Amino acid sequence: MNKINSKLNVLTLSCGTLLFSTFLHAEILYRDTVDPQREETVSLIKQGQVDAGLQKLRQLLILQPNNQKLIADFVVMSYESQKFTDQDIKYLSGIQSNQFPEYAKVNVLKALRDLRKFELAEQWAKKFAQTDQNQMWVVWIGVLQAEAGKTVQAKKTLAPLDINYIDPDYLAQLAYAYRILNMPVEALNAASLAVEKNPDSSSAQEQYALALMVNADYAKAEKYIQNNQILTQQPQLRTNAKISEFTQRIQNAVQYYKAATYRDRGNIAYKQLNQVIEDMAKYEPELPNDPNIKRQFYYEYIYALNERNLSREVLAQIPKIGLPIEQMPPYVRQSIADAYLKNRQSKLAEAQYKSLLKEKNYQTYEVYSGLYYALIEQEKYKQANNLLLEMDKMLPTYRYSNAKGVDRVTHDDRMEYINLVGLNYVYRHEYAKAEQYFEKLVAKAPNNVVYQSNLALVQRWREQPQRSEWTLAQWDGVEPVDSSIRINHLENMQALGDISEWRKQNAYLMEAIPGDSGVIKSKKELNDRNHASIQHQSTFSKNDSDNTAVLNRLKGSREQENLTRINTPWFFETFRAYANHSNRWANYDDGKINDQRVGVGLEWGSHRKAVNILLSQSVEGQNDRFGVEVDWSQWLNDHWQYVLGFNSQADIPLQAIKKGSEGQSYTFGLNWNHNESREAGTTYQLTDIDDGNTRQEVTAYFKQRIFAAPHNITSLILGGYYSQNDDVLVDYFNPKESYSAELTLQHDWITWRRHDRNFTQHFEAAIGTFGQKGFSSKPIYNAFYQHDWQLSRTWNLNYGIGWGTHPYDGVDEKRTYAVVGFKGNF
Repeated sequence: MNKINSKLNVLTLSCGTLLFSTFLHAEILYRDTVDPQREETVSLIKQGQVDAGLQKLRQLLILQPNNQKLIADFVVMSYESQKFTDQDIKYLSGIQSNQFPEYAKVNVLKALRDLRKFELAEQWAKKFAQTDQNQMWVVWIGVLQAEAGKTVQAKKTLAPLDINYIDPDYLAQLAYAYRILNMPVEALNAASLAVEKNPDSSSAQEQYALALMVNADYAKAEKYIQNNQILTQQPQLRTNAKISEFTQRIQNAVQYYKAATYRDRGNIAYKQLNQVIEDMAKYEPELPNDPNIKRQFYYEYIYALNERNLSREVLAQIPKIGLPIEQMPPYVRQSIADAYLKNRQSKLAEAQYKSLLKEKNYQTYEVYSGLYYALIEQEKYKQANNLLLEMDKMLPTYRYSNAKGVDRVTHDDRMEYINLVGLNYVYRHEYAKAEQYFEKLVAKAPNNVVYQSNLALVQRWREQPQRSEWTLAQWDGVEPVDSSIRINHLENMQALGDISEWRKQNAYLMEAIPGDSGVIKSKKELNDRNHASIQHQSTFSKNDSDNTAVLNRLKGSREQENLTRINTPWFFETFRAYANHSNRWANYDDGKINDQRVGVGLEWGSHRKAVNILLSQSVEGQNDRFGVEVDWSQWLNDHWQYVLGFNSQADIPLQAIKKGSEGQSYTFGLNWNHNESREAGTTYQLTDIDDGNTRQEVTAYFKQRIFAAPHNITSLILGGYYSQNDDVLVDYFNPKESYSAELTLQHDWITWRRHDRNFTQHFEAAIGTFGQKGFSSKPIYNAFYQHDWQLSRTWNLNYGIGWGTHPYDGVDEKRTYAVVGFKGNF
């Protein structure tokens, strides 16, 4: 039995040996068949039949996936032909590191690297390094890690390398790795040694030039490129060097102007930025016809122009880039968004800011505030308010230090946000809330210049420029002077009528911060004083009563009043002359009566004091009625103003003028202004008419704002009137005593607004009572509706209609009237 088993084992062994020998022989025969096909196919590829050749190699790889030379030739040929694809990665699985040809190993890494398969390339580099101790594999591993964003790992991998024992070509690679790892000194050392070891290596020369750039030695880099025959054939490299130089100069200039502005260095702050912008404009025609290089240049140019507040120039560069804005880098889009906002294209700005908030690490105050003001410019107050709530959640509250013992401090973005919350009240016409808000902030942080500056701003908007200036005065002698303090002081001088100081401050700020919107507006308003201006107002009315005798004692069945004044430009800072035309006309039963006057006058205004002197002459009628009118007004402080007036040809009733009478009037007025929401005033006038009548009149009013919103303002006015006349027989309404009291509801609805233009609808409804000696009191009613158009910054138009009823001698007069007026600068 054992003998039989022994024979069977021998037989099995013999069969197995025979089968193995057969397969081995077949494989050798097949390999001998594939290798000639491989060599022939490689030859065809080199002759230009690339696609067909590579397809043949792929077919052979399917048949023999572990053939090392076949894999190697396919990788080399496909990589050099730029035909290696993601689908070809599967052929690398047959590589055996210890048998794979040396000539193809680097191509494996390059092919995978070009496909951005950094992790896989790193794995193969580590496998090749296991069978080859050459330091080039360590360089490759470090490069791939750096390109994959593994900064810490890459630095750790490259740390043990000694550059003195690395081949020149791989020194260039190492310099590249150090450069993208933000290790400029190490990059320059490696590149310098690479050039020293192999001066003719183009890659070493290129990396040396680039290393000089990252070390900010642009002059040396540009000179090296110019003197190098190989590199001069690469105009892109030279241009990149120039663009890199511009980039660094822009960054330095921006840092300088921010520091210099803080130190109140005036126009010197922008000197460096102005120079780099000028140099870039000169270099622009020299740009090579390469879209990528041009884009990089214009990206930096746009950023620089925006930092200089040259918004129109920013927008002019966009078409030169040749890409949709959404495909540009975030920092460029932010500059474009800022330019749109400054150029009053707020809808476009809104879209760009919203896209930036979707970017990583772009949820900053600058972007949020840009979006906020873009919404405000579009009157989207509700959305702006909601954005503030989002900012509160998204913006950091504190900034922390890694140093031991250093306390946390409030983050700059949070500080800016806190200020914006207060200003948001202002934009919504909630001035009282804004003032209280900033007063609380100042109480908590009295040395915070921004809080103090915003408090002063709100105080001026509340019609208290003197108080605003007192707030700013706390910073007198403090150096440097914050720009917000200067701008507030500028606008206070304008409000206080200190023209010379206003002009002086504006000239300084137009050089120091010419892009500031407040400074620009102030400059325009200052220039308005150099232009002639005109103003006109007309009233037309139709009067009706059950007693025509009452109409004849008043202003007839129809009446009209016109006043036109044309002003010269201001001269000697505080003077201007003007021509005046006035006309009063009424239709009575016995005909029309007209009082038309023309005159010339001189106005002086300075430091909230004003004088008007008008010399006028009647135009029609038998009487030569020459008159002098003098008015004086002065604000004693933010709250109190008094007015004095004299008119030698007072506006006496037309019936008296027809009879040849003349009159003189004396006026005294006192006004009180608490703030923009509350005011009051009273006026006493005595008119001495040479028909024997002396008329004394007292008027008073109190006005209180009761509602305010971004587009609506509502006020209540309580008014009173009292008069006395001498008991003389005259043709005009002349009660011995009369009095009235009225309550008026006013509402302004800003229906449409775009920057300097707006349309406002004005509504008035009044109810009151009127009484006169000898008659019982009767009610007064009045309703008025008006359109106010701000056509531009300097021109406005208004027109309106009204209806009212008023008792005279116990009989109601019903009056329907219309008004129209305009004002503007030439």
